[in-house]
Amino acid sequence: MYKKPHIFILVVWLSCLSVSGWSQKPTYNSPFSVKGIGDLPRIGVPFNSALGGISIGVRDKGNVDYLNPASYSVRDSMSFVLNFGGQGKESDLTSSQASAKTYDMNLNHLLFSFPITRKLGFAFGFVPSTYTGYSIKEKVLKDDPLYNPDIGELEYVFKGDGGVTRFFAGASIELFDHLSLGINVNYLFGEVKKTHTLYFLNNPGTFQTKIERHTIVSDFNYDLGLQYETSFKKKENHLVVGLTGGINKKINYSLEQLDYAVLVTSGGNSYNDTVSFIDVYNQNFIMPFYLGAGFTFSGGSKWLVGVDYKYQDWSKAEIPFSKDKLVASHFIHSGIQFVPNPRDFRKYWKIVRYRAGGYYGNSYFEVNNNPLKDFGISFGVGFPIPLSRTMINVSWESGWKGSVEKNYIKEQYNIINFGISINSFWFVKRKYK
Repeated sequence: MYKKPHIFILVVWLSCLSVSGWSQKPTYNSPFSVKGIGDLPRIGVPFNSALGGISIGVRDKGNVDYLNPASYSVRDSMSFVLNFGGQGKESDLTSSQASAKTYDMNLNHLLFSFPITRKLGFAFGFVPSTYTGYSIKEKVLKDDPLYNPDIGELEYVFKGDGGVTRFFAGASIELFDHLSLGINVNYLFGEVKKTHTLYFLNNPGTFQTKIERHTIVSDFNYDLGLQYETSFKKKENHLVVGLTGGINKKINYSLEQLDYAVLVTSGGNSYNDTVSFIDVYNQNFIMPFYLGAGFTFSGGSKWLVGVDYKYQDWSKAEIPFSKDKLVASHFIHSGIQFVPNPRDFRKYWKIVRYRAGGYYGNSYFEVNNNPLKDFGISFGVGFPIPLSRTMINVSWESGWKGSVEKNYIKEQYNIINFGISINSFWFVKRKYK
């Protein structure tokens, strides 16, 4: 048998890098991550994000579409697919009183997939599940309606950081040459730290109040997927229809809460005196039922179009220590891919994949009693590496969340996703040496 040791070494190296990278806290900044369980990123490889986030009806041999586990059965016999990539984000935050700019850079995915039999595919990997990152200050001054002269001027400081990572392992089986069924078993793990500090501005020498809460998540859940594929016009055109879903699931976590009395000196130094400590195990919150439906229609390997719709009713979720108003989340995604001439290898630009898409929906919580709208467009390019099945994928998303008038804050963001897709044959005998 012919094995590729350089590919094996790369896989081991990336696995170690991934475990090390996801054991660190992600760098992430969004004021909306103070709500609920944090921000739910538009996850997927750059192939998906360039197409507006479509994934449910996607069956692509060169990418691991873990958002619908039914897609794993598309793997070629004796092939191995590795997807690895990162993400950079720039955000402009605007309120009626101030503005700010933030930058983030994180690992985004490490995915592996290979066939077990001709009709049974397998995949596993690491992806982000939630992000938390914010620093918010609010003052109560003399001209504020909430000002109390017996207490004086106040400053509230809210900070949060951390996130939850998802390790998944899934399989898909193809039935009757048309229908594929799949399942992902997910292990969720991570830590989120939130602090709430109250400063008495007129009495800097007095003890301030600080609450620090650590939430440590560790539990399993699962996702189900289905895809049906059919062909038209001598099998040149393909239609894939997909469904994904998950049931209500209690997610276990442990909680540590520390209450401090904080003394801030005139020199700016602070000293914490622990007032109380709470350590609680075997708590849980409810991850609600979700459902997604989508399709793609392709003309050979030259073009592809697709649409997804996703729904999740967070109004039935139960998140402890949260008074946020949770609502049903709706999102629609659409995208298109075009390859000028996938067989003309003499002119490189003709085999490049050109992609575009868009998405629109509302998040799972309200801000200022108004739903948080999220709208964006995306573009991307897939650069094939000559004489190989490796592809370099780049995508760019630009969008906005919220509004100053309805949600107090507007976030305009630009996201760059970069990924490498290695699609290699393993265990193939050489004919020539």
